[in-house]
Amino acid sequence: MSEQENWKWWVGHDDERYHTECETREEAVYIASEEQDGGHIVEAMKPANIKISRYFDGHMFAEEAEERAYEDHGDPEGDVEIFPIKPELRADLEKMVRETMDAWQDKHGLTFTGFQFKASRNQEYIPPKPESN
Repeated sequence: MSEQENWKWWVGHDDERYHTECETREEAVYIASEEQDGGHIVEAMKPANIKISRYFDGHMFAEEAEERAYEDHGDPEGDVEIFPIKPELRADLEKMVRETMDAWQDKHGLTFTGFQFKASRNQEYIPPKPESN
């Protein structure tokens, strides 16, 4: 799945947290000035799809497996590893598991974008609309 640039406008009460997504700058300005008491707007892009597989770590998995299997299969003296996996084999495990996780994510059409923006530009403060008399 290729990443494509999908810039949107966002509105927030401050410049740290944006809560409303908009299609146009005009919509963002309207919300900030008329629906809020002023606010910040920014043009930003979220990641198109975060691959969950990027967060699988073969080394951490092997360590956790070792700890979890210890009670049932471990050496009481602690001298013998249950899963003595060489680094190159652990790297291969990580690669294969990540490929399987990517296939699973694609199969189920899962799209993860997270909360934080991938990139942002054109940030500005929009004052509240002046009161009409």
